Amino acid sequence: MSVDYLIHDELYKESRAKGWSGWGGNERMAREHILPERLFSFRDVPRAGSSLELGCGEGHYSRILAKKGYQVTGVDVSQTAIDWAKEKTRETAYEIDFLVCDLSKPQVLLNQSFDLVVDGNCLHCIIGKDREIFLNNVHRVLKESGIFFISSLCSSSGVDEIIERNGQPYRTVLSYESLLAELETSGFEVKKSIFYQGDKTSHCTAHVSKCAY
Repeated sequence: MSVDYLIHDELYKESRAKGWSGWGGNERMAREHILPERLFSFRDVPRAGSSLELGCGEGHYSRILAKKGYQVTGVDVSQTAIDWAKEKTRETAYEIDFLVCDLSKPQVLLNQSFDLVVDGNCLHCIIGKDREIFLNNVHRVLKESGIFFISSLCSSSGVDEIIERNGQPYRTVLSYESLLAELETSGFEVKKSIFYQGDKTSHCTAHVSKCAY
């Protein structure tokens, strides 16, 4: 299955051209407090150290993490997003390392490790076998005592599906059960997970750690 992840770069260009404050529009950005609230609802989330945001976009969650005192790295496949994140962050006092990075490629972020990895709605953008590579990358860079937080679309019907855009695969929307099973198959232990039911598309979050073998 051929996947063009650079479609996200085109969508970030459109977002900037429309004058939006970030991906999805200003109304979505006004709800940016929800993900951090869900992230820090789990008591075992490291409260200091190094953090990695996957699919960081224009960097608003990375800046929230930096404000809390983390040493932050933000990655995105979109050069437009990374440029935007750097521009916005220059207006602050935060030092964040923003990198263009395709997490569907093996062995990215070599020689790096993180106490906290945050997936702010990135995993559901990864299609097919690329998901295994993505999760292997996360597993490798997550410290043994670290936490990986996932925020992902989930199927409301309980049926796994691929959503297309312009005839190309665009989103992987798994059932809640399939997503948790995928994480466990990739070597993670689910510590906490919540399913948020929606009418058409639902959402879920999960806090996971590396399995202790």
